[in-house]
Amino acid sequence: MGTDFFTVNGIRVANIKNSSENTLFGIAVQAGSNYETPKIAGISHFSEHMFFKGTKRRNWHDINMEFAKLGVDNNAYTSNNEVFYHTTCPKDNVEPVIDLMLDMLFNSTVPEEEFEKERNVIIEEKKMYGDDPYYAFDSVIGEKLFVWEKGHDVIGSFETLNSITRDDLLGFLKDKTNLKNLLLVCCGDVDSEKLKEYISSRIPESHNYLTDGEKNIVDIGFFNPEINYNDKFQLVYERESLKQSQLTMMTRGYSVSDPKYNANGVVLSALGGGMYSKLFTRLREELGLCYSVSMRNLTIAYPDYSLNRLYSFTSPENVDQFVEESEKVIKDLIKNGLDQEMFDCAKTDRLGNILRQTETSRGKAVYLLRKYLFTGEEVTFEESIAKMKSVTIEDCNNIIEEMFSSKYIWAVMNPKGE
Repeated sequence: MGTDFFTVNGIRVANIKNSSENTLFGIAVQAGSNYETPKIAGISHFSEHMFFKGTKRRNWHDINMEFAKLGVDNNAYTSNNEVFYHTTCPKDNVEPVIDLMLDMLFNSTVPEEEFEKERNVIIEEKKMYGDDPYYAFDSVIGEKLFVWEKGHDVIGSFETLNSITRDDLLGFLKDKTNLKNLLLVCCGDVDSEKLKEYISSRIPESHNYLTDGEKNIVDIGFFNPEINYNDKFQLVYERESLKQSQLTMMTRGYSVSDPKYNANGVVLSALGGGMYSKLFTRLREELGLCYSVSMRNLTIAYPDYSLNRLYSFTSPENVDQFVEESEKVIKDLIKNGLDQEMFDCAKTDRLGNILRQTETSRGKAVYLLRKYLFTGEEVTFEESIAKMKSVTIEDCNNIIEEMFSSKYIWAVMNPKGE
């Protein structure tokens, strides 16, 4: 049904229209962990937690009960790039939900007693994640293989979590939140004129967040310049109580703003998109080395580029063969390119994945906001799909060698003692 883009008191708004009985309303801020400093690592995620802890009109209990009475499914996430606070509610309740969400944005009090309690909650959250070997592996990859800005743990370290102050958090929010880094997004059966009225009546006349500040950008490289590419594995990590090794390989991908970005996605689908893909065919079906293998594109390095990443699990004794065979498959793809049948499968697979990921209002909102929030490009969901559909086999074959021209970065997590 299309998307309307407009501003209210200078704030960018995207209204993604559909006929659902539910409506999503969200607030996105381009102020994720990429924009932190070592002293306050984890402060973006800390601010996400404090968003729900009280305003001038409501305490945390009032907020929780009001969400419940309005039938709201509310949550938030913090990534390298952005923090996104989102609610989904029956469409008839969208106006009071907007009132509540904008009160939480503009009138947050960050109560001192709640700040200290939430510090403990986040420390417990970090411990919980640390018990997960796959989360721990990703954290070590970020620490050892990426530049600090883009590799440190989004949740922070125990040291920084214990030292961040309320003043640090308020200063970070004031410094990083402004009209260039703020976006409101709605997805549902909501008239744009009514949405403008709902938002306009609940925005203060003046606020630090309504100033025209600087765009938050970290325009540096991604991989750690000290990586030793002469080693077979750039990272080997051991963990107790594992039955298999986890393998990952990383290369540079294109920026979300690059015209080659969609073709990049199709090539990754051809390599590791499903049971038809080249890596799955060779590593599982022909050699029986693993249960599954996949390739994904992660947009955690904006604005410079995205990250192409392979994932799989295999027994420790199979690791060397797995790496050798994977690189053979990629070298063959560089040499021979995609044939028409593989291209057709990969393109349809890629399109199908996008449609499945965006079947919900939240999925569609996240898909749109990342491009609009970062680049300011007013591209509707329908236009994005049309661009995906326009990718040709020549587009893909023309970039394969460039996609894999840099040296591969391999990391492995082994069972301890293997």
